[in-house]
Formats: sequence, structure tokens, C-alpha cells
Amino acid sequence: MKRIIYVVNDSRRSFTYDRVAGFNDAIRKSHEPINFYVFRSAGFSEYDPAHNCGEYNIYRLPDLNDFDGIVLDVNNVRNTNENLYGARGASYIVRAAAACNKPVISIANKMANFYYLGIDNDLAMTSMIEYLHKDLLIKDFWFIMGPSDNYENMIRTEALKNYCKANRIPFEKMQFFTESFALECGIHGFNKLYTINGGRLPQAIICANDPIAVGVCSEASLRGINIPGDVYVTGFDNLNISSYLSPSITTIDQFQWNIGQKCLDLFNKIWNGEKVEPVTYMETAVVVRESTGGPKPSFNSLQTRMAETAENDLYTEKVTDRICTMQYNIPSCNSIEDICKVLELSISEMKCKGLWLALDKELYDYGNQIEIDESTGQIRTNNTGLKTDGYPDEIEIIYTWDKKNGSNYPHKTIKNIFPYFDNERGGVNYMFIPLHFMEATVGFLVINDGDKLLQTKNMATLVNTLTMALRNFFAGKKLEYVNQMLSGISMKDNLTGLCNRLGYHHLAARLFKRTHSLKKSLGVLFIDMDKMKYFNDTFGHACGDDAIRSLSTSISKCIPKDAIPVRFGGDEFLVITPIEEEEEIKVIIQNIRDTLPTVAKEYSLPDVPGMSTGYVITNPNSKITLNEYVEEADKLMYHEKKAKRAGRA
Repeated sequence: MKRIIYVVNDSRRSFTYDRVAGFNDAIRKSHEPINFYVFRSAGFSEYDPAHNCGEYNIYRLPDLNDFDGIVLDVNNVRNTNENLYGARGASYIVRAAAACNKPVISIANKMANFYYLGIDNDLAMTSMIEYLHKDLLIKDFWFIMGPSDNYENMIRTEALKNYCKANRIPFEKMQFFTESFALECGIHGFNKLYTINGGRLPQAIICANDPIAVGVCSEASLRGINIPGDVYVTGFDNLNISSYLSPSITTIDQFQWNIGQKCLDLFNKIWNGEKVEPVTYMETAVVVRESTGGPKPSFNSLQTRMAETAENDLYTEKVTDRICTMQYNIPSCNSIEDICKVLELSISEMKCKGLWLALDKELYDYGNQIEIDESTGQIRTNNTGLKTDGYPDEIEIIYTWDKKNGSNYPHKTIKNIFPYFDNERGGVNYMFIPLHFMEATVGFLVINDGDKLLQTKNMATLVNTLTMALRNFFAGKKLEYVNQMLSGISMKDNLTGLCNRLGYHHLAARLFKRTHSLKKSLGVLFIDMDKMKYFNDTFGHACGDDAIRSLSTSISKCIPKDAIPVRFGGDEFLVITPIEEEEEIKVIIQNIRDTLPTVAKEYSLPDVPGMSTGYVITNPNSKITLNEYVEEADKLMYHEKKAKRAGRA
């Protein structure tokens, strides 16, 4: 069995689905024992750099040494501005691939030491301008191109420049615009060139891809400009939109679906020890359509595409409805399980075979994230512990779902994606999608047979909905944790750390009710410190405070874990503790008396404080209240203290 990893940046690339789905189709038809792993990111130049950082962290999850073949479909890796595309992440995967001594195929981006598979951009773009120049006799052009540091755009631009130079065709600054591969580039480019050329149109506008051409046609139409009557327009990539528009757009067909089969053929040759050339070109063809005066797509072709589109539109609409339902139900989720159930309702209709949700355990570790000063209640938020440069050494599989077994919550910790995501027989594909709060890694989603979601462009919406649900859920849990801590602080005495009167009313009353409902008894012990006035008057109030602390520390050391100690007043203490027999409370009292001298020494007290006590045992069958028991214990303590004074007299 072999493993192939396909690393792809999907953002706004309409042909991503064709490449991934074509690869899956090629593996299925080969009947070879191969598992296919897609690691998908969706970074984009217009997104926040922190978001892009979180997206590209998915590239750091796999160990490339675990794979037999590596495919890099990261066309934006050449960008020199790391803040623009988050190129730090994309650059990492290139360095890692170069270091792992495994065969690497780079799609559409020539990089040193890797096999290149893609079109000959120079030849393809030259064929386009040659068709316009020689067949249509055009010599007046505008050029609206993509990112200036993108590999494919650089080659296409250079091809146009060289052709113009060789054929004495003007190629001036006022004819040229470069920005991005998005539709907006066509709109911005047309407006800019139309303005600087004083409203004079060229004979033809050559665009770096189809979305740019769509933007040009849209903006030209708004200005009352006819295509092809007033100006010709060409695109590149042959996306579906090229043939559906009116006019349909002349373009370059790259035959994206075939890339997967060609990759698989190359890997098989490499694995078999056959010689493989460092560069393999896919075929291209100029597709002449209405935007340059060509024919409409044939009726049969349009009919086929319309049938495919109708089917895809129906699927897309169903998926969109499910995601809308998911967005509606998410706010009412009170647990991770609730979120997963809502997710399951959506994913089960998306023609996927399985799903896994993995999360970083640091999400739950609020104790390390939040620090509260118990004396002031001031909150300090520490680093969340979430990684910003990859994934943790261990991650927890929270949730799984598949068509055969339904949902499960394994809460299984894994250290690597293997052997968990593997199949000895081969023929299985997994798509790994990053989950992150901006740059902070949260976890990842894995989908089996999820390439259909790429076609609908709903993947981003699904993941964003899930991410926001997780963000809101954990933000709520963190707030709940803070409130609990603050509540705990408000119920604590600042001097001793024991419960104060508020703590007594909340905690002791709860213990009293619970214990009596089980028909069990409580010991109610009232303690008053002796010599308080002596410590304050003779050695000062600071010494008096230390005397109180020494008694409270002694109490804490000697009572059971489930007992509730309370500083009831200045030098008065109360202990509420579950007991089986009266002898137990006598032992507690004696242990406190025995411990007090040692603790007083630790506090450097000039004398050992004494203490007077009184206690009662509650009766679960009685209607006497807790406050009444406390009052009785207080009276018994006072009798002991009074007897001591009488003895000293």
C-alpha cells in the first residue's frame, strides 16, 4: 500500500475541484492500493495575515516522510511578502518536501529539485496573442494580469511582452495592469486603463485568467460597451463560466481533470525506477468563443454542461440549505456533542462517507489561560497555550461519523495522523482542513470523499460556521470558568483563605441539605481564638493577624477534605463536616490543639494562641435549621470560654 499527499491552497481557485476529483478518479480506476491525503488551506492575499497563518499551519501537521509521493499545488509560494499571503506556511511545506528525500511533483509552479507538471504557460499565452494578432489582425491591446510575483502570471506576462517585442506591437505602461487572479482585478484593471487612456478602447483585452475576463466584461457592459462589437476579450483556464456567459469567453483549456492521472503515471514510473524528465507539460488549446467573434458553444456541449450544472446547482442548493440550518441551530448548542450533532445533520447530506473532528486539549485548560489575584479579583489572561506554528505533539479525536456506524465520541489522543487515518487495502481518500482562531491552531477537520464540497465552494462556509461555533462555545466556557473563580473568591476570606459568611451561606447550606437528604449527620464545630486582645494590644495588629492565620492554618490541616471551614467573625471560626460518630469531631478538636504550637512557631508568634470550642451533632430527622445548630455550638463554645476565665480567676 502506498500513500500520496496532495498539498493545495484552494482559495478562490475554481479548478481545485477538477484537480482533486480527477486525482481521486485516477486512483479508483487504477485499482492500485493507494491512499490519497489532501491537505487543504484557503489563504488569500486579501485576508488578514493572522488568518492566513492559521490556514497554512495545516501544512505542518503531516510528516512528509510517511508518504511515498508528494504533490504540491501551492501556486502562491513565490510571494515575497509573508504578510500578504502568509507565505511563511507555504514556504515551510516546500522546505519540508525538499528535505524528505521523497519524489515531489509541483503543479503549475516550477521549483528547484522538484518535478514540474503543468502547462507551458509561455506557449499557451503565446498561442492566444498569436491567434488575435495573426488570425484577427489585431495590434492594439490592453493586458490585465494577475499577481506580479506569481509564477504562472510571471511566465504569461513575459510571453506577451516577448511576442509584442518580436512583432513590433506596443506594450506600454498605459496598456498594462496587474493585481490578482480575482474577478475584481478585471473590474479595477478595466477602469484604470479606461481612465488613463482617456476612454479610448483597444482592439482586444487579454486577461490572465477567466475570472479577470468576467470582471472586464461586466464592467464594460455597465459602461454600454459591447463585446465583441467594441472590443475583444480573452481569458485563460476554461472554467465553466467561460462558456455560460453571454458572450461566452475565448480562453485557454488546460484540461485540469487529467492532471491527477498524469501525476499518478509519473509516480508509478518513479516507484518502478524508470527515468522521468524533470518537466512534464500538459496539453493546452485555444478555445475560440463569442468574446472574439467566434461561435457559441455547440448545443450538445451546452446541453451537457447545463445538465451537469443543474445537477451541481441542486446539490449546492441542498448543501447551502443544510449549512444555513446548521448556522441557525449552532447558537443553541451547550456542548461539543451538541455542535457535532448539528454538524452531522449537514455533513450526512453532502455525499461524504466519513468525518472526524480533532481538537487541541489546550482549549480546555482554562487554569493555565486565566490567572486571578485572589486578594483583588483582578483577571490576567495568559497565553492560551494554542500553537501558532503548527500542531501540538498530541491531539484529541473528539468526534467521528461515517455512514455505516453513525456518530461516536472516542476522545482518543493521537500523536500522529498515522496509523489512525490509514487503510491497508488502499483506495481511501482523506481531506484535512485547518480549524483555527486566526493564527492560533485549534484542530482540524477530516472528511472522507469530501471533494464534492470543493466543487460547490461550500467548504469555506462549513468550516467557518464550525469554527465560529467552537470559538463561541469555548469563549462561553472560559467566561463560565472566570465567573466560577470570581464566585469562589467572593466567598473567601482575604486574610485566611477560608470561606467567609457568603461562602458559609452558599456551601455549608448546600452540604447540610445534601447530607440530611441522605439521612446522615454533620458535625458543627464552633471555635473562638483565645488571647486575641493580648496579641493586638501587646504586639500589634499585624501580630494579631498572624495569630488568626496560625489558627486557620491549623484548622485547614486537621479537618477532612469534604469539610467546610469558615471564618465566621474576627477571631471566630466554624467547621461543618460530615461525621459518622461523635468521637470523630473530638479527634478533630484535639488534632487542631496539637498542631497549633507548631504552626504558631512557623509564623514566629511570641506565644501560642489558645482556643475555645463548642460542637453539636445534627439530626437528619429533625427540623432544626443549620443556623440554629450553629447558634447552639456557639453557646457551648461560650460556656467553655467562660469556664476558662473562671478557672484563671
